[in-house]
Amino acid sequence: MKNAHGIPSWLRKSPPVCSFLSIFLILLFSSFVVPATILQAEERVPSVGPVLRVESGMHAGLARRIDSDAEGRYLVSVSDDKTLKIWSVGDGRLQSTMRVPIGLGNEGALHAVAFSPDGRTVAVTGQTGPEWDDGYCIYLIDVQGGEIRRRIVNLPEAVTHMAFSPNGVFLAAVFGERAGLQVFTIPDGTRIYASEPYQVPANWVDFAPDGRMVVSSYDGALRMYDANFRPSVAKQLAKGGKPHGVAFSPDGKKIAVGFRDRATVAVLSADDLTLSYLPDVSGVAGNLWTVGWSADGTRLLGAGSHAGRGKSLIRWWSHGGLPDGNGRGEYMDLPASNGNVMQILPLKSGGVAFTAADPALGVLDGQGFAVFTRERAIANFQGGARRLLVSDRGNVVEFDYDASGSNRGRFTVDKLLLQSAPTPGAGLHEPLVATDEVNVTGWWGDGSKVTFNGMELSMSEKEISCSLGIDAKNRFFALGSSFSLRLYLRSGQLRWQVHTPGPVWAVNVSGNGQWVIAALGDGTIRWYDAMRGEESMALFVSKDQQRWAVWSARNFFAVSPGASSLIGWHVNRGKGQLADFYPVGQFPQYQNSEFFKTLFQQ
Repeated sequence: MKNAHGIPSWLRKSPPVCSFLSIFLILLFSSFVVPATILQAEERVPSVGPVLRVESGMHAGLARRIDSDAEGRYLVSVSDDKTLKIWSVGDGRLQSTMRVPIGLGNEGALHAVAFSPDGRTVAVTGQTGPEWDDGYCIYLIDVQGGEIRRRIVNLPEAVTHMAFSPNGVFLAAVFGERAGLQVFTIPDGTRIYASEPYQVPANWVDFAPDGRMVVSSYDGALRMYDANFRPSVAKQLAKGGKPHGVAFSPDGKKIAVGFRDRATVAVLSADDLTLSYLPDVSGVAGNLWTVGWSADGTRLLGAGSHAGRGKSLIRWWSHGGLPDGNGRGEYMDLPASNGNVMQILPLKSGGVAFTAADPALGVLDGQGFAVFTRERAIANFQGGARRLLVSDRGNVVEFDYDASGSNRGRFTVDKLLLQSAPTPGAGLHEPLVATDEVNVTGWWGDGSKVTFNGMELSMSEKEISCSLGIDAKNRFFALGSSFSLRLYLRSGQLRWQVHTPGPVWAVNVSGNGQWVIAALGDGTIRWYDAMRGEESMALFVSKDQQRWAVWSARNFFAVSPGASSLIGWHVNRGKGQLADFYPVGQFPQYQNSEFFKTLFQQ
């Protein structure tokens, strides 16, 4: 149903921000800016209303996977921030950002991507579809047209990795629980093969030039399939080992395997999966879970948590990693990023692309020199569970820009004032994490069970507690996790829970008990009403320590000079279409600095 202005009812019935969005969509309609597909929409899912999101030009969440077309002209990256981005390999310029339909929770977080060899189609998936489909889905996106061409639906579980066949006719996907391997035809998305269940997560799939496939899984096995998708060889590797990344050599004769749980890379025969040799891992500090071969097969590459001098390292072995008679080999360790390398991707040019957990991504040329690196443009609150300081009224927050703890900022909301390297003091306090009356254990992010005064607090599947803040008067405590924020009363009763657009790395309570203030993985700090759990306002400060933006649930916003493009409204257009994005800079009439100057006077 629509109203007299043509605004669809799914938009009018959305969360509080939608009343405001309805107004400005009407204004847009009057100037013929809004796409007709929005104005003609009927009641449908996903029905979540317009959502204000950060757009810094780089991913705001963990960038898990990358892929390239066969010619190595473009990279596509996906992230927990629910966007996919396409980059030019030659100079690292952002070509486009695309947004899949999202929900208020994890729906829309992207964990896997594959680029068709011809560069025309991108397949993306992750936490996609379960909120409105009978199962998960893969989106097949037409790159040139910028639209979802097809959805592959009713997947049994979330996909962990995907790969296109060399001829671009098939898409293989492996799953993170038990489903194993499935293969689909392109472009129609027909499922033509589904393996027997694996009973454990499958991690990686790779095609050989002749169409054979290899799959790794956490039961310690590799499984080979012939070009007709028939199981051919299975091999149990080292006892207790967890093979992760796998890659065929360019000639299809060897397979490299990286391990999640050990500093080992193995090279196997692609005929029978017998061990051929173990490349030299001398000096590896960490693990090498992602692997690949240079385009000519002369270099073997590995990366993961291997690091040195504060940087993650990519190891390049000469001669395909073949060791000499003493087990030694020629190699270089090349710096990549500050965080663990999630994936390496050899390019046709002889170089290698990588993505890291910072988030960051980059390209090294064939000599190992950096072509470009794109790093996080948002503050990094991870590891700062006790370093989010707030004032008694909640109008002042102090935070870290990075994990070092030495680069701090302070924002005073009612003065709209950002200060870098602030002087200590100002009556700010750290999160209270223990009192005689409130004893919470297991909240510190190691996956332990969380208890309150000896009583276990239930968490959702795959949810990990990250942060804690106790009210100064012991009336309640707030618990932040990987995707939500909860408030518990002193009795242990859950008062409210809200989904958050990123992990809650830090949480604090204002001295007057009115505000629960959380620092999230998307680089924002958000104020929640302690009584009702409603989000009242949010702050985003760019890592450049100059630009900032604040916005409220009443739809007002204020920005510093040059910051109007940093935030905007994500508007779903239906489960089969990419979403729209409207930067707030398009609507200066809704900028209201006075609102934030009076917000904390009550």
